Amino acid sequence: MSSIFSESATELTPTPTPRTISCPAAFNLPPVVRDAMEGVEMWHGKNLMVKPIDGGLNNENWYVRDDMSREYFIKVPGAGTGFIDRSVGHAGALKASELGIGAKVYEFNPETGVEVTEFLRGYDTCTTTTLRTQEQGLQVMETYRALHASEKFGKTNMMFDQIDQHISQMEELGLSLPAWAADLFGEYDEVKQRFNASGIDLSPCHNDPMPGNFMVNPDGMKLIDFEFCGDNEPTYELGLFFCEMFYDDEEMLPLIESYYGSIDPHALARIRVSRVMGDLKWGMWGIINSVVRDVGFDYWKYGIWKLMRAKAYQHSIDWDASKLAI
Repeated sequence: MSSIFSESATELTPTPTPRTISCPAAFNLPPVVRDAMEGVEMWHGKNLMVKPIDGGLNNENWYVRDDMSREYFIKVPGAGTGFIDRSVGHAGALKASELGIGAKVYEFNPETGVEVTEFLRGYDTCTTTTLRTQEQGLQVMETYRALHASEKFGKTNMMFDQIDQHISQMEELGLSLPAWAADLFGEYDEVKQRFNASGIDLSPCHNDPMPGNFMVNPDGMKLIDFEFCGDNEPTYELGLFFCEMFYDDEEMLPLIESYYGSIDPHALARIRVSRVMGDLKWGMWGIINSVVRDVGFDYWKYGIWKLMRAKAYQHSIDWDASKLAI
């Protein structure tokens, strides 16, 4: 396998630090990332070769190789993400590592949120297309079952906590949903009331099924980026996954059966409703980030698309019957 650094040594631009942190000339090493690398205790006195990794929306993600050819992954919190409790994400990463479904964790700074983990050499990043296959879909269900069956985090991050937080943030920022999506707030209030009335079964959940958070090799699947994790409803976890990967009602049934052992009408209704609530949550997240972050990603478009999908799926099912069956 060829090195991740295809550039020759003469093309590497060292930064002016007590020891060398070398980055290919084609890339810029932001000062905040360099400072984070300087602060990692396990790298003190070691020369590093580094390169950015694409795909993160909330963080600066970088590949690191030390002068002993040991490989690492460092995650540096991005601007405007101070609302994320990084200690919770670290707890999730540790749990996943212990369960064998995540990368090994080497170091974490609770003050800065910077985390250093194993670089998953030989693993491929999943995509929406691959996660829609039966093989990877079933792998996800197996991974979720292992996580959900483990000991609780002891800190909830339910879909209701997340949506309530975003509603407060939008009010503080003077933001609102488009008129065509505003009725989702009323639906949310009813769904929240029905879930609470019927009882909520909390399990440790990942809460962020972005395709890039699933990594696979011939031996299995790993789950990464636990910054939104917490104790939540597993039906929300599943609903959010099916929503993200564009599973229709018929396509998701074999995976639900694999997870539960059978198709439970009560769980199915909660999964359907959770799909809509998940898109409401991430729609608001996109709108909020379009204001608080200044990066090369169209968060507004992302948020509006999520809200449109929430409305489309809501109208594609018997929404009232699904709410009643919660």
